[in-house]
Amino acid sequence: MLKLPNELSIVQVDVLHQDLLSELNNSRDICLDISDVMSADTASVQLLCALQKHLLTINQKIAWVGSSDALKNAIEQLGLSEYLASESTN
Repeated sequence: MLKLPNELSIVQVDVLHQDLLSELNNSRDICLDISDVMSADTASVQLLCALQKHLLTINQKIAWVGSSDALKNAIEQLGLSEYLASESTN
């Protein structure tokens, strides 16, 4: 499981991208703990969309752990609620 930082912004996108690639290489299932996320911008949501797109090609999807109103709101504002459904698995 990868615990996301409290701030998902363009400044951290490169580091998050590397973390996600590492997680993809180490695990078939991608679980993201979003419980600490306090803010999320378009760049970070775009990266999560790219991850979801890749996972769908291999019949997987993101498993969300915890909840984050900030991430949920960012996803909703971008009209991506159905694509990045962030219902928690826990």
